[in-house]
Amino acid sequence: MRLFLRLSAMLASIMLATTMAARAQEPIRIGVLLPFTGPLAKNGIENWEAMQIARDMINERGGVNGRKIEYLQGDATTPNAAISETERLITKDGIKITTGSFASPIAIAVSQAAERHSVFHWETTGAAEVITHRGFKYTFQVGAPARKYGQAAVDFVFGDLAKRLNKPVSELKIALLWENRAFGKSVGDGIRAYSQTKGIKLVYDEGYDQTATDMTPIVQKLKDVTPDILIAISFPNDAILFQRKAKELDFNVSAFIGVSAGYSSPDLRDSIGDSVVGIFVADFPPKVNANVLKPDVKKVAEEFYKRYEAKMKRAPAGHAAAGFSAIWALFTEVLPKAKTYEPDELRDIALKLDLPEGSLVNGSGIKFTNLDVPDDPKGAGENLRASIGVWQWTKAGNEQVYPPELATHEAAMVPMPKWSNR
Repeated sequence: MRLFLRLSAMLASIMLATTMAARAQEPIRIGVLLPFTGPLAKNGIENWEAMQIARDMINERGGVNGRKIEYLQGDATTPNAAISETERLITKDGIKITTGSFASPIAIAVSQAAERHSVFHWETTGAAEVITHRGFKYTFQVGAPARKYGQAAVDFVFGDLAKRLNKPVSELKIALLWENRAFGKSVGDGIRAYSQTKGIKLVYDEGYDQTATDMTPIVQKLKDVTPDILIAISFPNDAILFQRKAKELDFNVSAFIGVSAGYSSPDLRDSIGDSVVGIFVADFPPKVNANVLKPDVKKVAEEFYKRYEAKMKRAPAGHAAAGFSAIWALFTEVLPKAKTYEPDELRDIALKLDLPEGSLVNGSGIKFTNLDVPDDPKGAGENLRASIGVWQWTKAGNEQVYPPELATHEAAMVPMPKWSNR
């Protein structure tokens, strides 16, 4: 009988060891929700390429705790499609970790569906404030919230443009134009509120329907107020339409600041050519001064940019660099500390992260809120150390120009030449 019990115990131990070994070899599966088709596809695919590079780099290093990373795609073309695709990955494929999503409306929908199933969602670039202001337990926004985009644009006016234009800020005529969906409204609200604290009075402040096909009325109104600086929040199609109409109607400003989305998109250069040169973009940094990065992060950055440029034949836009930065942090700072990879465990690990600026490739650090902001009882999962600055389109690509510690180059073409001289 004793021999039988010993043999049974040995057999159970062998079976357990075999099961654990097999489980250790299983990939860690992550659902990636991005717009792979439709009007946002170009930006979505840029993020996808950056995230694939991160996956390949980590897998070539042996994976995470000996397990390879495997992606399952969800084509999140619209908020409704995002919910449907997230539900599919969770209920049919058993996904417990989701990431993405590029655009704020997509991110809002994906995080909502993930939260409903208690799935851990690692949001790379969605910026709308509401993403982390709903009291959600499992959503973490690694990129900056929308208000920081607007603050970066206004700070750039104060810290750089006013001097170059040789005018006190109080005498600058600043106009604000914003698309009226989640991202544009959120950024616009932030710029308006922040401008008031800085004593800036906007000479124009108007939203518009992102699906508008004729920008003539908007450009005409802007011409009437003759702003020195225009801050515009647009998505790719409307940014292109606006620039074409501004050229046609000869609307000129001394400085143009686009805010992320449409103004950071390669579509803009592809569509309007060198007319893009000189436009500033308040956005995730495409590439920061390497001196701000930790030595090991600097090496990762060099490898990422080399691989991305070899594959895409151009430098990454800010949102692509942010996508890589966020997912690399998941691979190197969260998953290696996990044993079960269950959402509750991953949540606890994420909330303990305390990474200084310069810990991520795009200059960011990580420190998440957790229902602990006094004036926002529902705020959770916002990254307090996400980097946002201002970069500028150049003939060769782009250069980070603000803030000074992240800058790779000084701002140029201020005041911006008139259309007739470009």
